[in-house]
Amino acid sequence: MLRYIFKRPVCISSLKSLNFFTSQAVKPIGSKNYANSTTIRLEMSQAIPFRRFYSEKARNEEVVVDYDYVKTATTNQKIVLIDVREPDEVKEHGKIPSSVNIPLGNVSTALGTMSEKEFEIFYNIPKPTEETEIIFYCMIGKRSGMAQQNAINLGYKNVKNYLGSWLDWKSKTH
Repeated sequence: MLRYIFKRPVCISSLKSLNFFTSQAVKPIGSKNYANSTTIRLEMSQAIPFRRFYSEKARNEEVVVDYDYVKTATTNQKIVLIDVREPDEVKEHGKIPSSVNIPLGNVSTALGTMSEKEFEIFYNIPKPTEETEIIFYCMIGKRSGMAQQNAINLGYKNVKNYLGSWLDWKSKTH
């Protein structure tokens, strides 16, 4: 597999960082035994270069929000507040105003494969786009963090986690 990626001789130390490296895909240049060397040069034939795609880690202040931020978000129609607790928890404890309940187990389906029409019928709000700001919350912030990661994996770019979640909200509103 590697012989189709590289065009020129490479150092084995640079290949060690690649997860898919196997010794069967390369051959040492020359006839000397370089088994004990850490810088064996390898020859790859007729390769097509590829670009590595990666994302930078988001700064903490961009992905975590606090009570004051959420309080202002409750009146902003452009921000979607999603409660990822189970419906029974929402009935028992209450919810943040203007939030919609999408249990954690349904977040990926709702944001990923559900059509816009189905989403609107089921949750009574328009389906968020990849650019829409979404704030997830749960009871303490753990499940909402998982929902946030699911949304990021689905391509949503502006998702946040209310780290204090319901317990923080309740303590500051009562």
